[in-house]
Amino acid sequence: MKSSIMSLAVNRRHRLAAFAVSGLILGTVLAVLPVARLPATTIAPFLPLFTMAVIATEGLTAYLLWTQFMITRAAFLAALAGAYVYTAFTVAVQLLAFPGVFSASGLLGASPQSAVWIWAFWHGGSPLLVVVALWVRRRFPAPLVAPGAAARAGGVLFGGPLLLSMLVCYVAIRHTDALPALVSGESYARLPHSPSGIGIALISAAALICLVASTRLRTMLDLWLGVAMLAGLGDIVMTLAANSRFSIGWYVARVASVLASSTVLGVLIWEISHLYRELHTANARLSEFAARDGLTGLYNRRYFDERYPEALARAQASAYPLSLMMVDIDHFKLFNDTLGHLHGDDTLTAVAAVLQSSLRRNGDFIARFGGEEFVVVLPDCGAQMASQLAERLRVAVVQRGVAAPFTPAGRVTVSVGIATTRNSELAAPDVLLAQADAALYRAKDAGRNRVAA
Repeated sequence: MKSSIMSLAVNRRHRLAAFAVSGLILGTVLAVLPVARLPATTIAPFLPLFTMAVIATEGLTAYLLWTQFMITRAAFLAALAGAYVYTAFTVAVQLLAFPGVFSASGLLGASPQSAVWIWAFWHGGSPLLVVVALWVRRRFPAPLVAPGAAARAGGVLFGGPLLLSMLVCYVAIRHTDALPALVSGESYARLPHSPSGIGIALISAAALICLVASTRLRTMLDLWLGVAMLAGLGDIVMTLAANSRFSIGWYVARVASVLASSTVLGVLIWEISHLYRELHTANARLSEFAARDGLTGLYNRRYFDERYPEALARAQASAYPLSLMMVDIDHFKLFNDTLGHLHGDDTLTAVAAVLQSSLRRNGDFIARFGGEEFVVVLPDCGAQMASQLAERLRVAVVQRGVAAPFTPAGRVTVSVGIATTRNSELAAPDVLLAQADAALYRAKDAGRNRVAA
């Protein structure tokens, strides 16, 4: 079972899905570019809703990546979580500083230039931090197993980007006078032609190329991180082409930003579901393995002790009979004494296979009770039907023809004892079991290779 999203290899279906989403992103950008500057309807609630979506998805992604780091101790995951927490915090501050959302000029003492500069630090810093995470993976490919190494790395790789976000937001709010003016009212026509706007686009494109070149998109995380970075690049291109807030390009850019923020989160959620399914399957197999006898493959005594009282209680609550068979291999001690234990094991396995194949009703089950004894539980089975089934089991063992030259029959035989509940009486599990055991000994005293009820 895979333990981390870094271990999930990409197959053809995954690549086709990623290429389809990437094609949709590129197609949308190319289709909207000619009309990106056209004004659209001003939807005042759109900005806070979009921003909260980005904050939530980036924050959840950072949390899930951090939990993966705590499990795997892979430094790359801590660094990537730091990149996402950087974005989440930066976007949260931008929302507070954005003019017209909480106040006309924005909170925290923001100037008209603060929001656009926070956007610039957001879109320039996030790709750079992804490149840092790629460098960390190359530099520290093995899990951090040294005492305290994970804690120190986590503090630096996760806490560092958070402190960096605080610093750039402080600069964008308190020291905008030292930064070039990029916005005038709702227009930021200077941004596409400024070194800042061009530099942000180049940084994002270079980070995407670095990701593809260094990872070849071999794992699920690499593949969909590439899709997310492509969506982020589309956000930058559309924003630069839009030139003003609440234009068609501006709205499309915000949608691309949400896609960039939620892509890796979606893959992480898928991975958690995938690992949960694998864990559930593995747990079911482990439970099944724990309930089986190692030699015969039948249910073991522990399983019988758990299931038999439950089956008996259901039978008594529903007022239908339940029959119990005790099956014993005749003269089995002679197998071990004469032919050895290995031959005795082969005999047990052969008899167990015959008994199991002879049970055809749903709900019936057989368990190895101990040594050469087996017990068969038959819900909703009266005494007459139980006797018929027991005789069929006995005959099937004889017909199997397992050689036993030292026995009177010359082949392996079994004796069967049966006990059946009565609808008008409540039988304790140990009482019914004792009755079946007593019937078995009557069958053996009567000459073996027979059924007694």
